[in-house]
Amino acid sequence: MLYIYGATAHAKVAVETAEELKLDIAGLIDKSLLITDVFDYPVELHQEINQEEDMVFVAVLDSGLRQRIVSENCFWKYCSLIHPKAHVSKRADIGKGTLILPGASIAPDVQIGNHCVIGSNAVIASNTIVEDFVTIGPNSSIGSNVLIGSGSEISANIHISAEETIEKNSYIMSVQ
Repeated sequence: MLYIYGATAHAKVAVETAEELKLDIAGLIDKSLLITDVFDYPVELHQEINQEEDMVFVAVLDSGLRQRIVSENCFWKYCSLIHPKAHVSKRADIGKGTLILPGASIAPDVQIGNHCVIGSNAVIASNTIVEDFVTIGPNSSIGSNVLIGSGSEISANIHISAEETIEKNSYIMSVQ
């Protein structure tokens, strides 16, 4: 069974992706006492996770909070959710706990770390490394031979040229 940690907008996207993958969702876990269900799945404050059978996906968009939740629950078994309408090369390496949304395109020889979020229609070119807990927003494009450091957040509609290095915990956003 799959438990989704979180119950806000990002969790709703994770639920729909898990449903597309035909995964059995047991429910959601969230610290808010105001949310009782998401799409008819129960939301509980705490949940006993069977370490051998149950899988968990942390559906929290903030990369720092996502990292804290994972570090506090290191014994959980985490799964990645890769939407069936995403294109991920069979030669790409995807870490555990990562979400790849519809329309995303991941080229060969891309390494995506653990607990990352790759937004809808994001494109990541070959020979790129995306370290753990990175968020790449929708419609962003990442050139080849790029390194994106752990905990970084790239907002929507960003283009990062080839051969760039993004330092860990960076925040890159477009100026409107």
